Order: sequence, then C-alpha cells, then structure tokens
Amino acid sequence: MARQNLTGARLAEEIGISATSVSQILTGKTRPRQVTLSRMMKVLCQSSREEQVLLAAYESLGETKLPASPLLDDPANAATEEERVRRFLEMKTAAVAFRNKVAATLDKTAIPFQSDFTKGPVITDFMIEVGDERIALECRANVKRDLERSLISARIIRDELKCDQVLIIVPKMDDALTEACSSQDAIQTITPKNLPQGLRTLSNRKRR
Repeated sequence: MARQNLTGARLAEEIGISATSVSQILTGKTRPRQVTLSRMMKVLCQSSREEQVLLAAYESLGETKLPASPLLDDPANAATEEERVRRFLEMKTAAVAFRNKVAATLDKTAIPFQSDFTKGPVITDFMIEVGDERIALECRANVKRDLERSLISARIIRDELKCDQVLIIVPKMDDALTEACSSQDAIQTITPKNLPQGLRTLSNRKRR
C-alpha cells in the first residue's frame, strides 16, 4: 500500500467496502471474503508473485476462527462475485459432462468398473479391478488449470489405493502433462477415444 501511496480509506473506496472493514482486515481482526480478496489483489498486486503471497496469507487465515469481513451490498462487489461464481459453474459443468462421457465410454467396453471408489479420505472417479489388477481412472476436463495438483492426486491414489496403474483422462493430449507423466511410475495420460484400447493393452501386459 505504501508503494502505491494508498491509504486505508482509498483502498476501501477501490474495493467497495468500508474503511472500518479494511482496517479490521489489515490488522488481522477479520478475514476477507473471497470477493473482497479478489478485488484487493487487483488493486494491490503488480505481479503473480505478489498475488501468490497474498493468497498464501489468505489461506493461512482459514485455519483460524477469525470472523469474515462484512459482505456489503455493493454493485462492484456483487458483479465480481457473480463473475467468480459463473466461472466456477462453467468449470463444474465441463467436469461433470466430461466425467459422464468417460463413464459412457467405459459402459461400451463391458469392463466392470466402480464409480467414486473410496478408501478413507482418498477417492478416485473410477476403479477397474480384474483379478489382482487395479486401475484407477481420474477425469480432468481442464488439466492445464492445475497440472501439479493432478499429478500429486494421481500419486496419492496410486499409493493409497494400491493401484497397478493410474490413468489421467483428458479431452485431448497435452504435451506438458504427457512429459510430466513420463517421469512417474504407473501414471499415464489418455483420451476417452483411446481409453478402450489402452485398457486392453494394460490388461494384456499384466497377464504376460
């Protein structure tokens, strides 16, 4: 704020909340709501690194019992919040549609599978168990959104669910994901179109 010559009152005006609410956020008495945080980032951050620092600070507040800052009926805040929710719904719709597409593909293969296979806190979209072979399928409609999280999830699923293979299913092949998977043990990426043949190949390899 000092670098940008911003006062608390000026910041409050920029992000559409009261100066008192800004003061309570900055002094650690309340935590900002998501919509407030988004607007603060637009005003205060000049680089992605600064955004990450602010996000890390915000996430650390989630472990506390601080009350949330008031959500005022401000048109700008309301518009920002609606935009955020619309993006969330759009991503959710794409994820559900893609998962249904994968399920339909599996139905056509006549290979038995279980949806939402769970063990303790770990879950995978689909699990295929044939004999002593176990293959987990993870659907990612937009893997570019968080490639690292997809890989970490696949490793946890592989280890915790004792899988012989984890397949990350994506709408189309992605070079970055393919390269990342190549360095992982028993983790591959595949498209729904190539899934039936991929499952047959893995099954035949296991029998040898």
